[in-house]
Amino acid sequence: MTVEQHSIESIFHEMGFKSSTEYAIRKAQEELLQELKVCNERIEVFEKKYGMSYMEFHLCFDQLTQVGQYERELDSMDWRVEMYEMRAIEKRLAQLTQ
Repeated sequence: MTVEQHSIESIFHEMGFKSSTEYAIRKAQEELLQELKVCNERIEVFEKKYGMSYMEFHLCFDQLTQVGQYERELDSMDWRVEMYEMRAIEKRLAQLTQ
């Protein structure tokens, strides 16, 4: 470890972290949790709009009449992207905690 690296590590120790790696993991977790929060808020907008989960929405897509088909299709794509993103974030979080 170089003098510079040692100096940087000592700063992290003074901040209460075991290492710069621990600090990086903590910051990554905080960022991912914030992204997850935003993703969940976007999903909640769709759930409130349609009064159901994505799976229920998908199953009765053609029977829904509160909005037009074009809007339903756009919402379906956006909702699906948010669900995919949520799973990806959760997977990254799980990898960080292993």
